[in-house]
Amino acid sequence: MGKMIALILLALAGAAHAHDWTASEKAWAAAWLATRAADWSQTRYIARHPEQFRETNPFLPDHPSLGEVNRHFIVSTALMFAAAHYLPQYRTRLLQVYVVVGAGYVVHNIGIGVRFQF
Repeated sequence: MGKMIALILLALAGAAHAHDWTASEKAWAAAWLATRAADWSQTRYIARHPEQFRETNPFLPDHPSLGEVNRHFIVSTALMFAAAHYLPQYRTRLLQVYVVVGAGYVVHNIGIGVRFQF
């Protein structure tokens, strides 16, 4: 698991240098990755507490395993990054949407008592 995450992070870091990203785009990407990590952490917490919470993401079952959660976040993060990377004309807008949507989920989860737990 750790090797897979490290490999994806290296690929993402390398791809970010392949095309010119502005300082603003890099800042939005950092904000998005922060909200992504927070959401991932909370989703892992939900998976560990099926008696208390259920997952509402339509791409995951109501009570996902940690493996399902990890796979989902690794694959979806890579796909979302690829969309931003290879569609530079939409990059800033995509990253902004990712941040707003991700932050919305994180704030909602905090409100219902979901904690951060990797």
